[in-house]
Amino acid sequence: MSTTGSGSHRPVDERRAQLLDAAVALLREQGLAGLTTRAVTTRAGLPHGIFHYAFGSKAALVRALVDRELTGAAAAWGAAVATDDLETALRRAVRAQLDIVRADPEHQAMVFELIRAARDDAGPSVVTWERQQYLAEIERQLAAWSQHGAVTWSAPVPHVAALVLSASDGIIQAWVADHDDERADASVDLLARAVASLAATA
Repeated sequence: MSTTGSGSHRPVDERRAQLLDAAVALLREQGLAGLTTRAVTTRAGLPHGIFHYAFGSKAALVRALVDRELTGAAAAWGAAVATDDLETALRRAVRAQLDIVRADPEHQAMVFELIRAARDDAGPSVVTWERQQYLAEIERQLAAWSQHGAVTWSAPVPHVAALVLSASDGIIQAWVADHDDERADASVDLLARAVASLAATA
């Protein structure tokens, strides 16, 4: 499939990535108010018609941005199978997420704004679906770790995953509000210890 204009034969996935990168740059500089379809294509150096070829609507762009952000956050859980110590694995995974936010607080503020926008434009079902994908990734990593580490859980793995997601979200949002590194690190340690206490060696 192709369209007219500059670079018309590039794959649609490549065009989407260009537009998403341009959208993130605009959000950093101007916030959600500056995120117009024309501004995004201008920033990407592409004809305006390519936007509709790649996404179809601004709401679809926002959903794609939320999806990319949550997918990136979920990837932090890949570290959870890299150690034989469950508590250390959990601490690493949650702290990796926290460190991403601490390294770029403005980016996290942008993510919060995007999630609100996606909810407003397309209803809570879209955001709920995205969160479920994130939750499923945590659940998958916990299950993989339990197989690797030969542990059994005292609660269903989906419930443990929901606890981890809710608590880690709370830790991150608290840090965004107060930037208290010591409190955030202590909270991560307590969360890892609490969740590890739900596991027993098989």
